Amino acid sequence: MQVELALEELETLASALVRLKFEDDEPPEPYFGSPRLAVAHRRIVDSIILESERIGDSGRAAQWESWRKWSARGYEKGVVVRYASSLDVWDQWGDGQKLEVLRTCSAPFAPSEEELEELRNEIDAVRNSPSSDGLSPGA
Repeated sequence: MQVELALEELETLASALVRLKFEDDEPPEPYFGSPRLAVAHRRIVDSIILESERIGDSGRAAQWESWRKWSARGYEKGVVVRYASSLDVWDQWGDGQKLEVLRTCSAPFAPSEEELEELRNEIDAVRNSPSSDGLSPGA
């Protein structure tokens, strides 16, 4: 099945999903850690970029490419750190599984492998700090 949405509808949907996922102090379950939502949300943003390029609106495409860069996402990073730091199973996971969870939680944004590693290290540090209360310094 293929669903067609106008570019403006896709942009509205992408923005609404970000608000749903990151706006509250408490990340919404089961959506925050949902691999299906992460894939769908990334596909929506990819579709916006591709359609913008197709219609010759390179400025719009560049704006969305810039928007999804993880380096520009301080607030969302704090939400992910607080969420992952609070997971009871975090310490039971291997590095690969932790990175996959972080990839899912950060969607639709696109952290590099290096940024994911930094995020994992920050969460591990928060969890292992003697005064760990699940909060990231500066978050």
